[in-house]
Amino acid sequence: MSFGLRFRLSLMMFLQYFVWGLWLVNLGQFMTKSGFKLSTDEQGWIFTVYGFGAIIGPFLLGQIADRYLATEKVLAIAHFLGGLLLITSAYATNFLAIFGLLFLYCNLYMPTMGLSNSITFRSIGEDNQTAFPGIRLWGTIGWIVAGLMFSAYLDYTKLGFFKSLFELVGLKSAFVGFLSWWTVNVVPSLQSLFKISWIGEPKFRDALRIAGAVSILYSLYCLTLPHTPPTPAKATDPIDKKSAVLESLELLRFPSFAVLVVVTGLIGIMLAFYFACETFFLEAIGIPPSEIGAYMTIGQIAEIVVMIFVPMAVKTLGVKKTMLIGAAAWALRFGLSAYGQPVWLMVLTIALHGFAFGFFFVVAQMYVDRAASPDIKATAQNLLIFIVYGVGTILGSVLTGRVRGMFSTPSAADPTKLTEDWHLIWLGPFVLTLVCMLIFALLFREEEIRKPAEVAELVA
Repeated sequence: MSFGLRFRLSLMMFLQYFVWGLWLVNLGQFMTKSGFKLSTDEQGWIFTVYGFGAIIGPFLLGQIADRYLATEKVLAIAHFLGGLLLITSAYATNFLAIFGLLFLYCNLYMPTMGLSNSITFRSIGEDNQTAFPGIRLWGTIGWIVAGLMFSAYLDYTKLGFFKSLFELVGLKSAFVGFLSWWTVNVVPSLQSLFKISWIGEPKFRDALRIAGAVSILYSLYCLTLPHTPPTPAKATDPIDKKSAVLESLELLRFPSFAVLVVVTGLIGIMLAFYFACETFFLEAIGIPPSEIGAYMTIGQIAEIVVMIFVPMAVKTLGVKKTMLIGAAAWALRFGLSAYGQPVWLMVLTIALHGFAFGFFFVVAQMYVDRAASPDIKATAQNLLIFIVYGVGTILGSVLTGRVRGMFSTPSAADPTKLTEDWHLIWLGPFVLTLVCMLIFALLFREEEIRKPAEVAELVA
């Protein structure tokens, strides 16, 4: 594989997850810091938008990419239209408008996660599949850059998160010098920029506006990606062969594939808990709202380290043990959060998200690519997106709103505000993760990993 190809695919992943990391991490603060009167149930429902997007969109766009239109063109169209919807949603002011616009957007964005995986796997070929984690790693870097950039954008005069970071590694004096340089050379330019009427002072809604603009630029870059043409069905093919969706569902007949899909969907519920609750949890334990996006990147920083070891772990331990390690990281993370103290440990648990995502979800994507026949790889990847970010996210987000409301009491200082009992809130996903680990350990058989693809080829 050439350096040029690896660079192009890595930049694709960077932009793909930069957009998502920018708007999703800041969605909770956008809803609570913009003057909206939204209940916890309404906030939970808004977090379901990317779940619905993972249910409706993936099979439609996956079918188009597998059968009718080159994948890179499908990506370009989806990100261009999605960017316009994101920018529009930044100006929404009520539940129905926010939910509706983000619902439409996510039906365009969520399928592109599977499509970007499909382009990567098809471009590098099966012989180079172990290169996928290194390429996907740049998506993680994109998420990190988005979080750090937006934190600096919101707190551009003080850079509070970066001050904490410098002090943590014993470089307090170095930060003082850096802040002095920043104040003299950068802040005046930013203040001039923010005086422009249609830009204004930094607000949380800007996460949606900036993400939308980057999405439109990314759509243009998509047209330069490696050509990934569809594989049209033959006129003589049976109906399940003509439909990439039906053919990908046929993989569920194989026990290990079905077990992986079901357990991954259940873990997806916990992933929804993480995204919908973590920002509120961090604020509750004293993290300034403007710094939360930066703190959330700790998980992705850990993910970078994990990605380096994913190929080695799969080769040495196998798929099953590697994924169990990832699930165990989730369980530990929720268990410690249920304990709730001290603050430094709660911040440190964010790193466990990186271990869980890298060892569990990325390895699951590699499994799906091996299991699917060449002409349904995009749809098969979107089947996983459908289960994890679709069904799992909707259930998890709705439950999050209900659970937060159930274990909340009016604040003594301000009765209009709620105080959540985070100990009880985090216990639910902790127990469910342990159940998932038990099911996966007992029922998944790694020796079946190649069987679905081999049978599909024999039937063809």
